[in-house]
Amino acid sequence: MFSALLTIVHPALADELAFPAQAEVAVDPASDEAAGKKKDKDKDGKDKDKDGKGKGKDKDKDDDKMKIAGFTVEPYVSPGGGVQIDTSGGTAVTAGADVGVIYTKKKLEGNLYLGGAYITGEGVEGFDVHLGNTLAYRADYWGIGGGLAITYNGQTDTETGKDILAPALGAQIPVDMKVGPKKYYATAGVTPSWYFDDARKPDPGEVPLGDEFEWRVGAGLKIGDFKGEIGYATLYTSAGTYSTPVLSVGYNP
Repeated sequence: MFSALLTIVHPALADELAFPAQAEVAVDPASDEAAGKKKDKDKDGKDKDKDGKGKGKDKDKDDDKMKIAGFTVEPYVSPGGGVQIDTSGGTAVTAGADVGVIYTKKKLEGNLYLGGAYITGEGVEGFDVHLGNTLAYRADYWGIGGGLAITYNGQTDTETGKDILAPALGAQIPVDMKVGPKKYYATAGVTPSWYFDDARKPDPGEVPLGDEFEWRVGAGLKIGDFKGEIGYATLYTSAGTYSTPVLSVGYNP
């Protein structure tokens, strides 16, 4: 089965005032103090303007992005695919895509997505459609999160016309961890699934948790608006175990 799975330093300025050595200058202490305050105020005001200009540039960049309820929202599309290998050595090609939005606020990162995949090979044909959402805590060098997805999928033996995995509606709970900075990272995760069809129920001991169970590992690289990921996943089902090397690419402007 196919699983689809971011001090401006201002130099100090000083003025020097020189007086002739023999000159006597009458100074009103009150006016001198006022002048000093005015001068300091002028300097502070100038520095404040410079700081404000720098912050304004960053703010303009943030303003270019959509915001909903305090979250910064960015759309994305992520096509991907892989080669599915079952326990008997049979292979099939998977291809599909996800579209969705990534929404962030401080160290919270969410992903609302809709996607689908098609599976084809010698004697096998299948599909997967899913709608889901994940929410994660993302620090500078690590992150962890989970979510919920609703899926409808199945596989058929094209030679006999019988179901390998009967088409069924199910619920998935993905849990993932990332290690590394946002531009290059490693991932690991698991997804137990439960289906609303007795035909998808496994025999005791066939699946570690749920009606189906997937574990996966991978690595990703993000350059500008583009992201690429490679990975490997193993899925335990009532029809057997499937191993899938996966490659996906993504774009979120």
